[in-house]
Parts: sequence; C-alpha cells; structure tokens
Amino acid sequence: MLNVFYTEILKLRRTKMFWLVIIGALMPALISAFAAWGNMSWTDLYKNNLLFLNVMVSPLLLSLLSGYVVAREYSDSTINQLFVYPYRRMSILLGKTFVVALLSLAVIVLNYSAIWMVGSLMSDQPIPNDLIGKYTEAFIWMAALQMLLTPLMMATGIVGKSYIPSVVLGIIAILVNMMAISGVEDHLAGRVLFVSYLPFGTMIIQLLDITKPGVEDHIHALIPHAAMFLLLFVFNAFYYTKSEVHSGS
Repeated sequence: MLNVFYTEILKLRRTKMFWLVIIGALMPALISAFAAWGNMSWTDLYKNNLLFLNVMVSPLLLSLLSGYVVAREYSDSTINQLFVYPYRRMSILLGKTFVVALLSLAVIVLNYSAIWMVGSLMSDQPIPNDLIGKYTEAFIWMAALQMLLTPLMMATGIVGKSYIPSVVLGIIAILVNMMAISGVEDHLAGRVLFVSYLPFGTMIIQLLDITKPGVEDHIHALIPHAAMFLLLFVFNAFYYTKSEVHSGS
C-alpha cells in the first residue's frame, strides 16, 4: 500500500493540484487579513478565517481534489491498466484515501500557520494564550471532521467516474454550510436542527459552538461524520473492488 501511496503522490506532483492546496490554504488567511486591516482583532481574524476556510473553500477544494484522485484514471482511459497492476484494488483504494486525507490535513496545517504569521505581522500584540488554545482546538476538530468526509467526497468520483460530480457535491456542501450559518445567525432552531445531522453542515455548527457562545448543538459533529465515514468507506470498498475491467469502466 505504501507503494500505491507513493505512486499517487508522484502523479499529483506532475499536476497543479499541490498549487491548489497552497492557494486554497492561503486565500482565507489573506482575505481575513485584508478585512481586518487597520482594526485588527485576533478573535475576529481567527474566526473569519476559520469560517471562510470551512464554509466556502474546503468543501469545494477538497471535493475537487478527491474526485480528481479517484477519477483521473477514468478520464485518462487508464483504469484498465490500473486494475491489472499487481496490487489488490483495496490497496489502491486505501492508498488514494490516505492521499486525499493527507491533502485535507495539509490545507488545515498550512492555513493554521498562515493565519498566525499574518496576524503576527499585522499586530504588535501577541495572541492571548486562551485564544491559542481555543482556536487550536477548532483547527484540530475541523481537520479531523474534514478527513472523516474523505470517503463521501471520493464516492462521487468513483461512481461518477469523473471529478465533475465531486465538484457538484462541493457546491451542495457550501449551500448546506450557508444554511447552517443563517440558521445560527437568525436563530432558526428548525434549520439548525436539520443541518446538525447533515455532513458538512454539522461541522459548521460544531465550529460555531467552539467560537461563538450560546450556539445550540443538537448532536456532536463527530457522530454523523463518523457514521458517514464508515458507511461510505464500506460502499467505496465494495464498489471499487467489484468494478469490471472493460471499455474503460
């Protein structure tokens, strides 16, 4: 499986996907910095960065990356060659899953470093210790919850045999996230309850619960995300290993 993982990394090195990871990680930090220019607050800087990253950027970026990793062989018509390699299909799937999870983690880590560096350059005041703990916790939870969605984002590419369905999933995820934001801001209990059980949306409710006092979380985001991880991982394993090798399918 390590050979498969290494091969997938080499494939990505020949593309612009690593640049997308870097740009996607830096963009929320830079936009949050411009928004705070002249009146910087560590709290607002971190909160706005986390919201922009997890509501708008990560769903679309990671869905695109996931779809690309699993569907590239279909679009290049090399899936037949891949399936006759001397590796079990389950090993190939696990290698691809680890690559996507690593890319997801890389986005979070790069963004965490970027927002700290930007804030340090903009302010003479060091970030308070209590905020470091609070927002580090938020970053850790977002990283874990994003990685648990890896099988879901990969499933759309595996079934659709293209990264386009994954992009559609990313757009739907953004809409769900916006529903979560509006539900909390407008105090719409029914909407908050609804999105609390949806992938992506429940993660945003969890994020707001960490960064904003008084948010009612009906269920911890770990529960629906862990359930989605288990269900979709089993589905991907079954579907991917049972795919027939003919006519590029």
